[in-house]
Amino acid sequence: MERIFTELHDAYANSASGQKSYMVCLTSIKNARRIIDSELSLRQILECAGVPQSFANCMSIGLNLSKYVDVKEEFR
Repeated sequence: MERIFTELHDAYANSASGQKSYMVCLTSIKNARRIIDSELSLRQILECAGVPQSFANCMSIGLNLSKYVDVKEEFR
């Protein structure tokens, strides 16, 4: 989970202000299986990643979209 925390933090911290929600959503799509399998709530994951709680909805959207998206191997 440490890697996911780091990816979420980087997606949030290294994005332009208008792109932060998209990057958090994409990160949750990419890591959906690990996030779902973890026993942590979205609130806990965001807290550990240092991302504001207001992005929980973006993560939830990403997790729901992950059922319909195939991540290319080069982006895993």
